[in-house]
Amino acid sequence: MITLLSLLERAKQGDAGAIATLMNDVLQAQDVWVKAMSDRDCLQVMLKSAAVLNQVICIAFVQRGLQRLQPETIKHVRVYAWQVGDAFPLWIATFALEQNSLLQDQLQAVSDRPLISTGADLPLGDSTSASLPQPIRTITLPPAAKRHSELFKLGFVLVLMTMVYFVVTGV
Repeated sequence: MITLLSLLERAKQGDAGAIATLMNDVLQAQDVWVKAMSDRDCLQVMLKSAAVLNQVICIAFVQRGLQRLQPETIKHVRVYAWQVGDAFPLWIATFALEQNSLLQDQLQAVSDRPLISTGADLPLGDSTSASLPQPIRTITLPPAAKRHSELFKLGFVLVLMTMVYFVVTGV
């Protein structure tokens, strides 16, 4: 059985599995699942929930947790938010992990709120996010239905072009 102390030590060394376990312990009550993996000095954190995850609060939660751990080998973080059943993430955010105690204080107010969006949450460009460390690069993807429709159209065009090619060349 893994003791909490050894789990914390592994997380401080940058062990992605240990970091994910600690995050899962905190987020279990909110029905949010975490998976993490390392790619050299970049930690990739995948958050998954049946509900839409609030981007500002999720980023602040991950930043604050990693700031507390101060993992030795992690310099960059990429956070993915998935909704159960979707083939693509709702959004992706990338940021540098700065070892700064002032940053922990700035993230305190934002990261204590629930990760699940309620509809009354503020968008990324609001005054709350102004206290988040910059730069945070985010990618917001279109809704899954729109992506699937666009992929279907692209596939249809490719098949049609292939058929025209074979008809014209006589193959």
